[in-house]
Amino acid sequence: MIHDFRNVYADDERAESYARLEYPGTYYLAFRDLPAVIERHTSGRAALDFGCGAGRSSRFLQELGYSVVGVDISAPMLARARARDPGGDYRLVPDGDLSDLAGTRFDLVLSTFTFDNIPVRENRLRLFSDLGQLLSHHGRLINLVSSPDIYLNEWASFSTKDFPENRSARSGNRVRIGMLDVEDRRPVEDVMWTDSDYRDLYAAAGLDVLETHRPLGRSSDPRTWVSETRISPWVIYVLGRCGT
Repeated sequence: MIHDFRNVYADDERAESYARLEYPGTYYLAFRDLPAVIERHTSGRAALDFGCGAGRSSRFLQELGYSVVGVDISAPMLARARARDPGGDYRLVPDGDLSDLAGTRFDLVLSTFTFDNIPVRENRLRLFSDLGQLLSHHGRLINLVSSPDIYLNEWASFSTKDFPENRSARSGNRVRIGMLDVEDRRPVEDVMWTDSDYRDLYAAAGLDVLETHRPLGRSSDPRTWVSETRISPWVIYVLGRCGT
């Protein structure tokens, strides 16, 4: 059981605001390259969307041809996922407990932004270990997270100018960021984690890093960028169980 497992989108107001997001601004950049990354590294069509929230990433995988199970700890977010996608398979996992999925194997486990909100190294390590056990022999875990740089710069979809304390943050520290694409303008509180500490976690959980991708904005993108063409706000890790 994972303790102290929090979700900043657990209240109804924030869940409703977030549920209306699709791929605006900087979020577009997070998903733009995922289809190519997924195609390079996966075969089979059974997918787990870990931290599915209101179902945006689950619907994204469905459009790529995957049969998807979406799991989340937030009942308000799952209610919105089911309302948007009544035929989808969305499950509540209290405290991030994945034991109900034991014995199930997935060709792809996708986690988009989920680990931005998970405190305490022990929690993260347990979850990466559990997710690794759910992979098929050649299955892949794709972990999309916020780069530490996102908390230090201005973006098409985010602002950090009101939070100078972010500059002294280290792995495991709380950081704040403002979302510009939603009506709910309360700052989001995330947990910052560095690349080196993610890699240490992956190794401890028995996972190999197969690819690291940091998407940058392009002039051809249908968006107006701020810092995105110079600094990547996201990191996409492709992981496999050691030796597979």
